[in-house]
Order: sequence, then C-alpha cells, then structure tokens
Amino acid sequence: MVYNSPVLFDQSVSIVGAFTVRQDRRKYLIISAAPNETAKIQPFIKEINGQKEYELIEIHNPAQLEYVSEIVDRQKMGTQLYISAHWDDAVTIFTAAIEAGFSEDEIQTLISGGKKRNVYCIKCFHLQEVEAEETDTICHHCQISLEIGPFFSRERKGYIGYPYNPAFVTPN
Repeated sequence: MVYNSPVLFDQSVSIVGAFTVRQDRRKYLIISAAPNETAKIQPFIKEINGQKEYELIEIHNPAQLEYVSEIVDRQKMGTQLYISAHWDDAVTIFTAAIEAGFSEDEIQTLISGGKKRNVYCIKCFHLQEVEAEETDTICHHCQISLEIGPFFSRERKGYIGYPYNPAFVTPN
C-alpha cells in the first residue's frame, strides 16, 4: 500500500468555517497569515485563553513564511494547529505542518478569500488551476476538453479531468 500525504484542497476536512476547541490537545498553535482577518480569530483566542497553553504566530509579510517549517518542526506531540490565511499561504503552512508530522485531524484551516482548485488531465498528465465553480475546462497543455470529475486525487494533487468531445454533448 502506498501512503499519500494529505494535501489541502477546496473540500479538505481541515477547512472550517470557525475554529473549534479540541480539549484532547495539550497545546494550541495559531498561525495567522491574514492580519486583516484578526477579528475572526479573536473570539477563539478569548475562548481558549487560560484553558490551555497557546501560541499565536502572526505573519505579516511573505518572507516570514520561510520560517513556518521551523515553527511547526519544534512543536511537541499533542499540539493542535490552527491556520488562518489566504489560500496560497494556507497551502504553504499546511504542507509544512504535514511534513513536520501533523495529521489532518490535528489541523484546522480558516481560509480568507477564495479557494483554488487543481485539475489533473488524464490524457497528458498536466496539472492546472481552475475556478472553484467550473465543471469543465480545456487543458492548457494538450488543448483537450476536460470534464472535471468529483474525485480528488491526493497522489495527483488535483481533481481528475476526463477528456470528452463537446460536439457530442447535448444541451439540457
């Protein structure tokens, strides 16, 4: 059996609408890379203040993201990670956390702004970004029409794009 590391995608179980307290954890680590969204995490910080040890890391510029790996690497077992960031920064932090040994169950992610989706073309094996609400697209690499399937491949890091001929599609 092959192990495929978790990846952050638009339907990930770690993406939440609001942070929730995990009483079974020894420490909470909150990484905020969306300074203008501080109001969203303040109620959570008030809720956990005094209950358990917590650490708040605020990232104000892209250069600070380089140190995220060091931050998550030094955490002990039993730490719950909370990420508040825009999509690209959240993916960077999430990936660093997974590489440091966190599981999806130990991470909650609050996305500011829009999410992104990737589609994997099964004809030419190209991975490309698409809008979240698209149901079909054209592969940028081989120019074939792709129907975006409902299944996300952790191995390919994208939704499976199935080739089809739009000339044979009947309007509804």
